[in-house]
Amino acid sequence: MANLTKAKKVELSKKLKDEIVSGDIIFVAFDGLTFEKLQALRDKLKSHKSNIKVIRNSVLFYASKDGGILSDSKKPDFLKGPTAAIFVKDSDEISSVSKALLDFAKENPTLRIKGGFLSKDIITPEIIKQISKVGSKKELLAKLAGALYSSMSNMRSVVEAPVRDLAYVLTALKEKKEKGN
Repeated sequence: MANLTKAKKVELSKKLKDEIVSGDIIFVAFDGLTFEKLQALRDKLKSHKSNIKVIRNSVLFYASKDGGILSDSKKPDFLKGPTAAIFVKDSDEISSVSKALLDFAKENPTLRIKGGFLSKDIITPEIIKQISKVGSKKELLAKLAGALYSSMSNMRSVVEAPVRDLAYVLTALKEKKEKGN
């Protein structure tokens, strides 16, 4: 892939455009990573329905431009230097992919998150860090369901309290009358 003709780059760019438009992407700088570590990252990402590809910046730039994500004629900073693109096929997995990347970057400081595209919007490394802390869609739905169940349980207790208290009062009155007679 070292000597790509312009026609081949255009062809790659058109193929890549569909992949860029249809999903979320995170760009990382991978210089300094050994093949084994890059392979370990690939394996880690597969479990999150994602894959990593090393693609020329110019091809990524023109594919992003053709896909309507980038409108400027100037290449953004995150498409400079050695770049790998992580394609997140399932948008519900963006949080877990971000978390996996940050964990991998802690173990391998040469891996740097450069930015990405989320729902056709440009995101910064800071936003990716925030996304990693949010949790996946499944986790958030589970928390919401738990909160709703807890609220309903508390409300049931509040609604039942007057009836239960009335029953206690009536029982106490009955016992008092029985003792009095």
